[in-house]
Amino acid sequence: MIILKVAFIGAGSIVFGENILTDMLTFPSIQKDTVIYLEDINEHRLDLMYNLMNKYKELNPKVLEGVTFEKTTNLKKAITDAKFIISAIHVGGLDAFQKDIEIPWKYGVSQCIGDSLGPGGVFRFLRNAPVLKQIVELINEVGFNSESREGKPLFLNYTNPMVMNVWYCNSINPDSTVGLCHGVQGTSMSLRNWIGVRPENYSFLCAGINHMAWFLELWYRQSNSSNAPWKNAYPLLYKKHEANPNIIGGDLIRWDMMEATGYFMTESSGHLSEYLPYYRKRSDLLEKYKGIESGHDSLLQAEDYRMQVKNALRMERQFERRLKSKRLSLKKVPSYEYGSHIINAIETDSPFKFNGNVMNKDGSLITNLPKDCCVEIPIFADYHGLHPQGGINLPTVCQGLCISNIMVQKAAVEGQLTLDKERIYHAILLDPNTASVCSPKEIRDMVDEMFEAEKQWLPQFNGS
Repeated sequence: MIILKVAFIGAGSIVFGENILTDMLTFPSIQKDTVIYLEDINEHRLDLMYNLMNKYKELNPKVLEGVTFEKTTNLKKAITDAKFIISAIHVGGLDAFQKDIEIPWKYGVSQCIGDSLGPGGVFRFLRNAPVLKQIVELINEVGFNSESREGKPLFLNYTNPMVMNVWYCNSINPDSTVGLCHGVQGTSMSLRNWIGVRPENYSFLCAGINHMAWFLELWYRQSNSSNAPWKNAYPLLYKKHEANPNIIGGDLIRWDMMEATGYFMTESSGHLSEYLPYYRKRSDLLEKYKGIESGHDSLLQAEDYRMQVKNALRMERQFERRLKSKRLSLKKVPSYEYGSHIINAIETDSPFKFNGNVMNKDGSLITNLPKDCCVEIPIFADYHGLHPQGGINLPTVCQGLCISNIMVQKAAVEGQLTLDKERIYHAILLDPNTASVCSPKEIRDMVDEMFEAEKQWLPQFNGS
C-alpha cells in the first residue's frame, strides 16, 4: 500500500490551519491511504487542531476511512517521508509582533500590518529563518524519496514575509519551495464582481512579486459563446467606478495606484501603503486615503496587531465550542487557497493553474526583473511538478516599483545567509516607507534596538 504523507508545520494556526486541512479532505486523491502529520511547538494549539481533525474523521467515517491524523512537536518526525510540507509558522507570535510594530513607531515609521517588508517584515523573516532552514534541510535528509533523490518533496510556504522566506529556502535547497498567497485570487474575484461578469466570461494575466503583482491583462466577454469577443476590462472598470465610487469599498490606495500606473495590484490598501513612499509619511495623507474607520483599509498604525490581539482568545473559544459539536460536515468544494489543489494536481496528473512564488531563474520568468529574485507568476502543476510561465515583461513603472521592494528583500536574504547585521541595516535603509520618514542614522539606531529587543528569537545573530 502506497501512503501519501503530508506534514503541516505550524498546524496550530486555528483559522488558517483548519481551512487548508479541510480543503485537502475534499479530494478523493487525499481521502485514501493518506497520513497527515500536524506539527506545532504550541502543544495546546496542536491538541486543539488534532482533536478537531479526528472529530471530522469520527463524524464522517466512510469518507475519511483512509485518512489518518498524527500529531508531533518534533519537526524531523513530521517531515520524515513527507511528500508535501505546508508551513504556517509565526516565530515569536504576538510578543515579537508587538516589538516589530512599536519600536519602528518610536522612529516615526508607521505600519498598518508590518509582516512583509520594512522593519516588521525583515525582522519577522529573521525570526522565521532558523526554522525554515531546518525544514528545507530535513526535506533533503529525510523527506519523501530522500535516498533516491527523485520525486523530491514540495514545500508549500504560506508564511509571511512570502518573498524573503521563499528566496531564502530556495537559496539553501534549490527548487524546494513555492510560496502561496491568496492575494491574486482574492483580488481577481473583487475585480470580477466590480465589473459584474460571470467567472466563465472573465480572464486575467497577473505577474510581479508577492503583494505587488499587477493585473497586466484584464479581459471580459458578454457571453460564453465561442463567437463572443474578449475585450479589455479596464475601461469597463473605470466606467463602473465612475457610476458608483463606493464599488471599491475601502480600497482607496489601490485605486489611486491604478490611476497612477494603469494597472491594478494584488494587495489590500493597508498592506500596499507600507511598500511605497507615498502614503504613510504624513497624517493628512493617511486621513485622506483611509477607506474605513477600522480594519486593514483604515491604514491605522498597528491595526493588524490590534485585531490579532482582540481576536486571539475569541477564536480559540469558538474553536473549543466546535469541538463539542455533534455534527461537522465536510466541505463539498475546497476554498480558493491553492495548496490542496496543487497536491491533487500532482497526485492525479490533473493540471491546475495558479499564481505562485518561485525563483526568477536567469531572469527567464519576468525578463526585466533581477535574475534569481523571487517572483509571483502563473504556474501549472501536474504529475511532473511545477511549470512556471515565463517570458513576461513588466511595464516600466511596474518594474520600478517592484525593484524598490526586491532590493529590500535581496539585502535581507543576504544578511541572513551571511549572518551580517550590516546587510540587515541596509535592507531597512532601502525600504521605501522607512526611507520616507527616517535618516540613515535613525534607521541604524532603530535596527540596533530591534536586534536587542528580539534577541531571544534571533539565536543565529547572538554571537555577532
